[in-house]
Amino acid sequence: MSNVLREKLLRFEQLKNQELEPGPKAIVEALFLQTSILNERLFNIELALQGRAPHRETEQ
Repeated sequence: MSNVLREKLLRFEQLKNQELEPGPKAIVEALFLQTSILNERLFNIELALQGRAPHRETEQ
């Protein structure tokens, strides 16, 4: 996981735990999920470049 993404995930996690109004809270949760997905995809790319990626089909 890149340090930048790790920092963003931690910050989003802190924001999610705060008492926010429903609209902003939904936005923060969506950003958290998108950042998590991006991080997982980047990790899979790193593994593929190292020749160790699990061979699985992804849905698009």
